[in-house]
Amino acid sequence: MPGDLLRESERAAIISLKADASLLAILPKTSIDPVEEAPSWPFVRLDSSQAVLRGRGCSARSEVRFRLHSFAKPRRNTAGAILETAKDYAARINTAVVAALRSKAFEVSGRRYGFEVTSSDLMQDGAEKDAYHGIASILVRAYQG
Repeated sequence: MPGDLLRESERAAIISLKADASLLAILPKTSIDPVEEAPSWPFVRLDSSQAVLRGRGCSARSEVRFRLHSFAKPRRNTAGAILETAKDYAARINTAVVAALRSKAFEVSGRRYGFEVTSSDLMQDGAEKDAYHGIASILVRAYQG
């Protein structure tokens, strides 16, 4: 069922991100796909998911696509001085997200999954003038075991 694969793939990605030491060195687990409507900055959020079922029987596989968005404002010290620009901070988070999922594979309940990062973007955030926004586009291939 494509919808099931969609949610399984999303969960696997978030679990992988929350277990990645390099990403956790930059931001806490609670900032990875937070449930709050307005989370604390910086944060990473998953959205824009799509599942496409392909083939039948032994060759059945699905492709799931989604985006991981990394948001950051300037990183400051306790006196308020900028330690890292918003652009550099968002780029560093986005790079860690890409590295955490790029060319990774796993198996869950007899189904194999493979992650690919198909593109990565960095831009000024439209809603927050002092913020930057990284986007990693992810392709997951799910194969019936």
